[in-house]
Amino acid sequence: MKYNHIQRFLSAALLLAFTAPSSLTASAYDTVSSAPYTSSMVLSGDVKLTPKNDKITLSLRDSDVKQVLRMFADKAGLNVVFHSSVDGKVTLDLVDMPINDAFNLVLQVAGLNYYTQNNTMVVIAKDNADNASFSKQEMMVFPVKYVSASKIADFLNKNVFGMKKAGLSSVDAATVNTATNEIIIFGMESDAAIVQKVIEQLDREPLTKTFAVNHTTPAEMANMICEMLLPSRGSSGSDSSSGGFMPPTPGMGTTGGAAGIMTGGAASSSSGGGSSDTLKLGEGIVACTVAPSSSSTAAAPFEVQNLSISYFPQRGTITLMGGSEAQMNMIENFIKSNDIKQPQAYLEVSIVELTEDGSKEFSNQWSIDSKNWFVSFDGSNTTGGREAGPGAGKFVPIKVLENGQLQDSYMSAKDWYGSNAYITWTMNYLIENHKGRVLANPKLLITNGQESVLDLTQDYVEKVTSEFLSSTGAGVGATGTAQKTYSIGSDLGIKVTLIPFISPDGYVTLNVKPEYSTVASQVTTPSETGQGTDIEATLLSRRNLDLKNVRIKDGETLVIGGLIQEEETKTVSKIPVLGDLPIIGAAFRSSRSEKSKNELIIMLTPKIINDGEGSVADSL
Repeated sequence: MKYNHIQRFLSAALLLAFTAPSSLTASAYDTVSSAPYTSSMVLSGDVKLTPKNDKITLSLRDSDVKQVLRMFADKAGLNVVFHSSVDGKVTLDLVDMPINDAFNLVLQVAGLNYYTQNNTMVVIAKDNADNASFSKQEMMVFPVKYVSASKIADFLNKNVFGMKKAGLSSVDAATVNTATNEIIIFGMESDAAIVQKVIEQLDREPLTKTFAVNHTTPAEMANMICEMLLPSRGSSGSDSSSGGFMPPTPGMGTTGGAAGIMTGGAASSSSGGGSSDTLKLGEGIVACTVAPSSSSTAAAPFEVQNLSISYFPQRGTITLMGGSEAQMNMIENFIKSNDIKQPQAYLEVSIVELTEDGSKEFSNQWSIDSKNWFVSFDGSNTTGGREAGPGAGKFVPIKVLENGQLQDSYMSAKDWYGSNAYITWTMNYLIENHKGRVLANPKLLITNGQESVLDLTQDYVEKVTSEFLSSTGAGVGATGTAQKTYSIGSDLGIKVTLIPFISPDGYVTLNVKPEYSTVASQVTTPSETGQGTDIEATLLSRRNLDLKNVRIKDGETLVIGGLIQEEETKTVSKIPVLGDLPIIGAAFRSSRSEKSKNELIIMLTPKIINDGEGSVADSL
């Protein structure tokens, strides 16, 4: 009995509180604060217990939540039904608060939700499974223009309906029609307002911006953005499931590693895979895609505005799609800072080969002639003999006068020398010298950091193989159709590979690798067809250098010399015994010495080209 009196007293106090005049003092809830973010949206249900929304002042201690909600229903003129899951007590101290806000706070504190059907309010615990039967009152369709409807639906279910706010459906109310990219809501009419606000906030046309690159290739610039700029700003990872930087799929035509040095040239028209003779107009290639990180579990990620970096080799442009305005500005500044002219230099190359060969020959020739025999020695050969009879024997050339002119004639040694023997000693000393010079003087335009190759090589026969295509037998006597197979080499001659690094202070640093090869000899073998010989191998003589970081001042000449090849041979012939005697043995010896010398000289003269503004030097 005593309990009923207390209950009546609390009800009267609640009625007096609802009918009390509202204070004219502005409430703290009316204060609007300026936030640093660009846009905001309150994720709460549209709780409208009464359209008047009068302000109330209320103070309660450990009051039964059902009695408190019954008072709210009486104020709104609604019937009220409590689910079996509704239980608990609340304590309130509210001053000049709108009645709808007060009703919302009571529901949140007590862990309850409400649904209206005609003029009746149903109150149920928000975690109860029966929420689904009350919330799915209507089917509402919302079109989505620019982003994925399934992404927004997932966002709504996890971040809006999943938070189980009062006045909203407490179950996953959003699904999609993938054919039309529409969101379908199975819920209450009060869900429509928050769904519409979310779509307006997220369904925005992706930002798109195109940049032209003038001094680098689009592929190199796009890969520098993907591999240098974006990872340094925290965009990392390898797949979309973990968020972050997603490299291009194989076959998309991007470079496999870092962007490297900018060339200042045009991109290849065959970028992006496919045959080089295929006609391609305005072909675009995706370099990378950057997705937001989804490592946080506080809220479901919304991955519909991923930043995509693509480039068009034929147009010379880079296109950004998605992302934020700040990312666009960051990438634009990066392109402006790095799309600059690369230094170039005019390189004059002089290649000189000096050749010198010569020989020295000293020979002694002895001959003994008599009436009936003769002997001669010329350092290499010894000959001798005797006369076979009258009119035969050795004949000596002479000049005779016939018809007033000298004519060649011969006479017998017997007639020339008479009956006595004669000894003749003849010495020959001969010196021969040959000098030559081979010169190549090409001129190159070199670009900073790019490899240049000066190739003055020629093809040569490296190997020759003979064989029978068809034969009547085998071995030496075989016959048939013969065929020769030639193996051709292509590295005979001069080849210079260089990489320049042109500094703004007027110096050119070169990595130079000159290679020079000549034919040293050929190895031959008898042909299998029995006709002539085949070349088994061609041996080359090589002179190579590999110079690193050679620094040359603008306009000065670097001389690379010392590539010398020298060969010397000496041959001695002598009369046995006599040629070995001291001092006088020199008269019975003949000698010949040969010497050859080749020297390769390379001269490099760089001249830096200054073609106006916009170069690396101007940007420093």
